[in-house]
Amino acid sequence: MLRDVRLRALRADPDAFGPTLEGERDLTPDRWRERVTDAAWFLSHPPGLVSGTREDGDAVLSGMWVSPTARGQGVGRLLVDAVHRWAAEQGAGRLVARVFDDNAPAVGLYAALGFAVDGPVVVSRRDPSRTWHSWVRPVVGAPPGS
Repeated sequence: MLRDVRLRALRADPDAFGPTLEGERDLTPDRWRERVTDAAWFLSHPPGLVSGTREDGDAVLSGMWVSPTARGQGVGRLLVDAVHRWAAEQGAGRLVARVFDDNAPAVGLYAALGFAVDGPVVVSRRDPSRTWHSWVRPVVGAPPGS
């Protein structure tokens, strides 16, 4: 199921992600199993997904996607809240999302959910014409607004 939703996300919104559809489609079943065990994955219905991993005391939210038919219905907020709760259970100090600067819907969502830009601008390795920033918010108890 994760593979199907992830590939659907890469087909629908290829510019929202660092990895490519071709690269992820070609992953072996063993590599997909590793991905499931290497991160906490959250899937929603209507389709949406996000993962959480630990990195140097922080929790990193990545791979966030909501189906175009479900956007504007609060699915993104629910997915971020799920990762926030997981991050709190893990004892993370901050929740970090790395967001392409030209992804206005994602920038708007993270800003509305209390994230703030932290750190320098980073140039995309895949497309040097694009940049991204880390957006962070503290992890303290329940997610803001829940």
